[in-house]
Amino acid sequence: MKKHRGELEIDEDIQLESANWKVQRFAWVIMALVVVAALLGFTGDGGIAKLQHLKAGDAAQGLEVEYERFLRRTAPAEIKVNLAPSTDNSLTELHFNKKFYEDIEVDNIVPEPSEVYTHEQGITYRFTTANQPFSVTFYLTPKGIGSLPLHIATDKKKVAITQFIYP
Repeated sequence: MKKHRGELEIDEDIQLESANWKVQRFAWVIMALVVVAALLGFTGDGGIAKLQHLKAGDAAQGLEVEYERFLRRTAPAEIKVNLAPSTDNSLTELHFNKKFYEDIEVDNIVPEPSEVYTHEQGITYRFTTANQPFSVTFYLTPKGIGSLPLHIATDKKKVAITQFIYP
């Protein structure tokens, strides 16, 4: 019902105004959530770097993995693996679990491995290291959606990471 308040003859609909205020508050919350999601890196590349780009393992102990926490399906991404030199020979093997080659398409590997083979547990890349520390960068494209637990290992060290792939 419309009421007149005070001396001015202004129509008021308190129920409509109350509903309008609720819609405005809801819209403000949604806009705030979008801004927070963008800061956290959920809307694509960027965000707060320490939350988006992570490191697992330790290069001094033989294996360190630099990766992005959140990925987008069919969008390019990369994983960088820092390896310590092999003490017993000039070949270093890098093992990934089966989810790696099932849910990710590897576009390029720098430096290129000397040998690649798959097995029941996953996939192994063999690199010639010349007995010095080196880094391997995997340029990849996620194929799946959802949580992606990866296990990356050398003969001496194992690192587990989890990435999330958005549609």
